[in-house]
Amino acid sequence: MHKLESIGLALLMAVPLSCASIASAVASEAKPKVIRLEPKTMKGVDQGKAVVVKGEASSTPHRFVIDKVTYMMPIAVAVRPVNKGDEVGLKVTKYAWNQPLREGTTDGDLLRYTFRTEGEFQVSVDSKKPHTPYRLAVWVGDETKPKFAPVVVKASEFEGESKGGFGSLVLWVIAGSLVLIVALLGTLVLRRKSS
Repeated sequence: MHKLESIGLALLMAVPLSCASIASAVASEAKPKVIRLEPKTMKGVDQGKAVVVKGEASSTPHRFVIDKVTYMMPIAVAVRPVNKGDEVGLKVTKYAWNQPLREGTTDGDLLRYTFRTEGEFQVSVDSKKPHTPYRLAVWVGDETKPKFAPVVVKASEFEGESKGGFGSLVLWVIAGSLVLIVALLGTLVLRRKSS
């Protein structure tokens, strides 16, 4: 009897464990897979790099990550359904998938977002109708390098006032005011000493 009880107890313990492992396997299959996209130079795209994704959206979102971007690179993300009238959802996130910074649906037409960010960003595409074909395009522009005038300029390159003449009128007014103040202070001091 002891052997039958121990076998029965072992079976009872194994069934919940196997059910838990099956449930975790099913749950892991239901989790969306994240795909890293790498924009590359593309024929027909004059500036920047792009990547195009063809897929079929459903209620489980297709998730994509784009990294190695800087704030000086403009970014555009666009999605459109292949069939007119289909609705495809687009979410752009930075940190958490459930906290979109921009989100919307195509309503049968193109949906596009433009922005700048640093590091990486995430894009997810979904649809209420299963097997909805879509096209996703991500464009990352070339890094812009603004031209700033240098803060420090050599005296020989300075294009300010002319080198000849008496200089700025403001400097002469300041110098004259200082001379006048010194003269007044001097007369005040001499008057006090004489009295």
